[in-house]
Amino acid sequence: MDTDSWQKPPREVLGQVVPIQQFVARTDAVVAALHYAVAFPEGCVLALHLAVRRGPLDGPAWKRVTGTDLDLEAPEGGLKFGVRLPDGSKVTTVEHAIPGWAHPFDTPERPMLAEVGAGSSSNDRYYDRHQQLWLRPLPPPGPFEFVFAWPSMGLDPTATTLDGNAIVRAAGHAAPFWA
Repeated sequence: MDTDSWQKPPREVLGQVVPIQQFVARTDAVVAALHYAVAFPEGCVLALHLAVRRGPLDGPAWKRVTGTDLDLEAPEGGLKFGVRLPDGSKVTTVEHAIPGWAHPFDTPERPMLAEVGAGSSSNDRYYDRHQQLWLRPLPPPGPFEFVFAWPSMGLDPTATTLDGNAIVRAAGHAAPFWA
C-alpha cells in the first residue's frame, strides 16, 4: 500500500470508474465537462475535459491554463476548481491543503483537491485539455458539489451536483494489484 496516497491516487490499486457525463460549463467559446470519477478507498479522481475555441483565448493564456506557465496559485480571473462537501466545507485547487512540502507519512487532517495529471493538445480550431483532480478523502455518502469558475473567460462559479453514494459504493470495489 502506498504511504503517500493522500497526495495522489494509490499506484497499486485498481480504482473503480463511476460515470458522471455532465457539463459543468458550456458557452459558445468554452466547454467543461466531468466525464467520470475513479474511486479508491482513500479518495477519488475527477476526470475533467476542457475545450476552448481559438480566438477568445490566445496561446500565452492557454500555456498558463495547461501548466506551461502556471503559477502555484491561479492568477486573478484564472481557471479554478473546487468541491463543496455536504457539511458545507469547501476545498479548492487554489488553496493549498499542505503549505510547503510535507512528509509523505504526514497525512493532512483537512480535505484536499489537487491536480494529479493532465494532457493538452490544440489544432487550428480549439485548445483541448484532459485534467485529473484528486479529492482526498473520499467524499461522504450523499450529494456533493463540484464547482468550476473561469472569470477571465466570462464563467462565474457554477456548481454541479455529484453522487457521493455511487462513488463510496465504487470505492468498496477497488482492488489491490497484489494480495
